[in-house]
Amino acid sequence: MTTFSAAPQALGYLYQARVALLMLLQAPDEAHIKVEALDDIELKKALSANSLALVQLKHHTSPTALPDASPDLWKSLRVWAEQSASHAFVISDTRIMLLTTAKVSTGSAASFLAETNRDIEEADSLLMLAATASNNKSLEACFTAFRALPDAQRKALLSKVYIIPEQANIAGTRKRIEQILRLAVRAQHVSAFADRVEGWWNDKVVLHLLAKDPAFQDGISGFELHEHTAAVAESFHMESLPIDFLNAPVNDDDIDAHGGRQYVKQLEAIKASSKTIRKAILDHHRAYNQRHRWLKDGLIFSDELARYEERLRDEWERFFEHYCGNVDSSNSAALIDAGKKVLRWAELECALRIRPRVDADFVRRGCFHILADRSPPEVHWHPNFLAEMQATMLAAAKAP
Repeated sequence: MTTFSAAPQALGYLYQARVALLMLLQAPDEAHIKVEALDDIELKKALSANSLALVQLKHHTSPTALPDASPDLWKSLRVWAEQSASHAFVISDTRIMLLTTAKVSTGSAASFLAETNRDIEEADSLLMLAATASNNKSLEACFTAFRALPDAQRKALLSKVYIIPEQANIAGTRKRIEQILRLAVRAQHVSAFADRVEGWWNDKVVLHLLAKDPAFQDGISGFELHEHTAAVAESFHMESLPIDFLNAPVNDDDIDAHGGRQYVKQLEAIKASSKTIRKAILDHHRAYNQRHRWLKDGLIFSDELARYEERLRDEWERFFEHYCGNVDSSNSAALIDAGKKVLRWAELECALRIRPRVDADFVRRGCFHILADRSPPEVHWHPNFLAEMQATMLAAAKAP
């Protein structure tokens, strides 16, 4: 039975985005890159103001070669030949590249189009011979497009073609990206740093491909990438942490799933509005996931989180005692009002940060709600919440 897999094609698309990132990281601010435009990758202004680089990518997971009749080679040549015939680019300002994981044999047409020991006449002769001698019907259109070019135009095109073999595969390309980014952060943070840069990059590539925003019609600029990379690097400072969940959404199913949680019950006890409760769930969700990501990436350790929580508890105790210590326990309205003041302080006025440069307020607010959700709760808003919870538990224990 024949088994079909989309894995090679999926790897090819991922490889394309990753190589584009690598190329733009190494390009100046003025450069712009497009994916799936004139070629797999189109890079402008990387070498000079009017320069254009067109890049075809061929990714293989097993060893392969690039003989004169290689489909990889001829499918690329067809694209370039047809573009040359239609004058889609100015040959004099264009560098055309085939980046492949395959090897190139000495004496092959591809070897004469390498970056060194180039021989355009010999490459042309071997390619014309292959186009005439091959009986591969699937490449017939490729051969026809190449042979259709006048001799001078065909050789001018080949003079701009560079075959660059034995390129790093998708995993090796990631290592090269990490090598470039290494200078910006400590060694133990390189992988986490690269994850965040590449995650942002992949989102940009998707928006560019969708082309819904006019800002992406010219591609992604080197300046934008370099500025974002610098900003992410700053978040790995000793006094900072990267923020990954600032805009993480919460849907109605998440809201419903949290409806019975203790921290939500606490908010209901002080008659918080539905909008306040929804935002609290959002903060809890973001803070919980952000803390988990930091721990997973080794950016913080559990003892630092514990120290931060202790600082929050201590500040809460001071404020709570000030506002709730003398509230009449029989005055329901006064108790609710006091609880709302404590919640307002925790959400809007408390200035404690997990690190000095971490200014995302959802971290603090969400951590308060995480503390409020523990059993028993380590912070609470309604002055009588603990007593009422204990009474409910005692009654449940006595029930037959």
